[in-house]
Amino acid sequence: MTAYGQTVRRLRLGQGLPQKAVYSGIVSRSFYAKFEKGQTNIGADKLFEILRRLTISPNEFLFQHRGMRPPAIQQLSKQIDQDYQAGDLQALRDFYTANRYHRLPEMRALALRAYTGVYTANQNILYMSNAPIAAVQALLAQTPQWTLSQARLIIETNLLIPLSNPQHQAFFRQAVATLRDYLAFDDQVASDLGGAYLNEIQTQLIAGQVTVAATLAAEVQALSAQTGTTTIKLTAAFCQYLIGLYTDYPAVEPQLTTFLTWCKQLNLPDTRDFGLIATVHRDRGRNHYDRHQYFDHRE
Repeated sequence: MTAYGQTVRRLRLGQGLPQKAVYSGIVSRSFYAKFEKGQTNIGADKLFEILRRLTISPNEFLFQHRGMRPPAIQQLSKQIDQDYQAGDLQALRDFYTANRYHRLPEMRALALRAYTGVYTANQNILYMSNAPIAAVQALLAQTPQWTLSQARLIIETNLLIPLSNPQHQAFFRQAVATLRDYLAFDDQVASDLGGAYLNEIQTQLIAGQVTVAATLAAEVQALSAQTGTTTIKLTAAFCQYLIGLYTDYPAVEPQLTTFLTWCKQLNLPDTRDFGLIATVHRDRGRNHYDRHQYFDHRE
């Protein structure tokens, strides 16, 4: 049993409130006294009412309850990101091996993220099996409503499904819809949503589908106006520059360079990969633009 009562007591005392100010109209005095001592627990609806009296959100309460530490799952997720960025594929393999059959579904999801990181790195895709990824994708294809963690998982693995497969677009749209529903959950969701669009736009550009990519970039622009989120605004601007490399390279490339310099000065986590992404698309964009200019002149 998780003893939330002792954390409630600490918060109540910290605010200088008597017990009655917290429990009145929610539970009895005797029940509340036992709850604060950790002798009994309480239903979620009543706990939420008590937290409202303490003017603290459930997420902040849990953060306090864990001793001002983020959830273990969140810490592990961050470690996987760090291992991937550092190129420590062995650490990712070890995590997958240790947790692929974990009893908790969220741990199995993290294990699959680690596997995906190894699978997509370097040339590993040529000799590693995608069976673990395909199995989860097959399951989610039959799942009408996804959780946030499932949507995040699809964002990271959808690039493994060819654009010619209708499931690719179906997965992208369901992931985006899920993330939109969760936008108010926390700030990371906005980053995930921007990243989902950026990944898909890159995939379409590399496949030569500039018109489709431009349509997606327009969606991000509209989303930016709706949410006003800084992360999505920056992603929307960057996506427009990427499209511009393919459609008007001479005019857009200098603008992109200025934008990247500005982003580097800001040193925001969500913009740190922009320079690397731009390097990939500068050559592709210039070649695409030159080819179309050549054919336009011939006509």
